[in-house]
Amino acid sequence: MQRRTALVAGLAMLIAGPVPVRGQESQSTRLWFDPTQLPSFTGVVDRYLLTPEGKTDRLLFREGPQVIFPEHVADEIMAAVEPGRSIIVYGIRARRVPAITLLAWAKDSSAPPRFVDRPAWSFSEFRAADERLEVSGTIRSPLYTPQGDVLGAILDEGVVIRLPVDIAAALGDRLNTGRSIAAAGRGATVEGRGKALDADRIGETPDKLGPLPAPLVRPQ
Repeated sequence: MQRRTALVAGLAMLIAGPVPVRGQESQSTRLWFDPTQLPSFTGVVDRYLLTPEGKTDRLLFREGPQVIFPEHVADEIMAAVEPGRSIIVYGIRARRVPAITLLAWAKDSSAPPRFVDRPAWSFSEFRAADERLEVSGTIRSPLYTPQGDVLGAILDEGVVIRLPVDIAAALGDRLNTGRSIAAAGRGATVEGRGKALDADRIGETPDKLGPLPAPLVRPQ
């Protein structure tokens, strides 16, 4: 794990490059590389997803993949590309699952790519709003970290259930697409956008909620 973390951090530094002098370089000229050389992915935005803190850190392509980005660029992307419109994403896809870490994006092929500083190489520390939520439904997709580990579940209507990675691993196929799930915990609701929570109780249906399982201990 330490080696992988070091490699990711090193790649992030290479992509970021030297810090420009304030006021001397624009966002489009301070890059030492061409973002269009990165793998590109084009899809239609189905919806933007919330974090339990009420912020936004990813979008869902209508075609299936999740695109993960840092919270500080969410407003810019959402203002430029509404759900139902296509977007071009330049980034890195996880090896095993359809999760893409966004490094640059463009509204369309005629627009210059916009670089994302401080890419979302790892998921944020667990933070949640104070609203007590209970949700249930059918899993549309597992929720993934940039590296492809399961972090919870995405339900219909933009509902997000988040879990610690080691607890999600212990739940195994209970977080697979098509499974029924219910959860309760603290989180946030944004009208017209959906809701997200950090689960502290989980089950197949609301009347069968129970405590989270013990974390899965991974071999060293």
